[in-house]
Amino acid sequence: MAENRPPMPARGHTTAPTFDPSQPRTLRRFFQDIETLFERSGIETDPARKSWVVRYLPIDVSDLCESLPEYANEDKTYEDFKKAVIALYPGAGEDRKFAVADVENLVAKRAAVPIANISELSAYYRDFFSMTSYLMKHNRLSESEQSRLFVRGIAPPLRDQVSQRLQLKLPDHYPDDPYKLEEIYDAAKFVLHGTQPTAAEAGRGATGSEGREGREGVVKVEEIAPLLRFLAQSSPCLFTPNHNHVQSAAPRQKPHRHRRRRRQRPRGAGR
Repeated sequence: MAENRPPMPARGHTTAPTFDPSQPRTLRRFFQDIETLFERSGIETDPARKSWVVRYLPIDVSDLCESLPEYANEDKTYEDFKKAVIALYPGAGEDRKFAVADVENLVAKRAAVPIANISELSAYYRDFFSMTSYLMKHNRLSESEQSRLFVRGIAPPLRDQVSQRLQLKLPDHYPDDPYKLEEIYDAAKFVLHGTQPTAAEAGRGATGSEGREGREGVVKVEEIAPLLRFLAQSSPCLFTPNHNHVQSAAPRQKPHRHRRRRRQRPRGAGR
């Protein structure tokens, strides 16, 4: 009795493998995912595997891969076709995953914006460690170069504070020898301890452009103060209490005037 296996997912399904041509590194993940599906669904022949690959790729990439000789030639295996596809995207292969230029660009961008809290430091360390550990594994970067590059990405005044912390913690360290990456990272974490970003800072992002957009809709009191003063001068009744109107509506009482009596002249007096 034949074993019942699940079919391959349809193109566009949530479980279908995907590839983003703008990010060549995702091509390796694409082949890993599709080969897992091949094993699950029992797709074993080379022509069938090639067909499923081009079916899941974006249409422009699919047309390009179908034009490869490794796709139409039956003498070429699936592995031959896979290597030909990966060769179309520099950076997708395992042997050229990162370059030293990638690390230098990361360091330059991080140095341009000083690290303000421990979250930014951790994000920088994760990206830096991923790149440099790969380059060191392939003998393209030394341990001392790794440490010096990491320090270059830490802008003052944090760089000076980290240096002071390292001198206190490791007083016997020879000045000409670079510190290890872990030592520098631990010293930076110590200096930035308790500097988690606030909710407002986390929403702004690295460039702060989102925060500027949010502040554009906020009206400050000092901005509308001249308008309020103008309205108060032009229409005083708008800013007077209501009881003044009640009092003004009441009828006024005329002040009592005392009439002066005319002196009566005695009778017979001469005029």
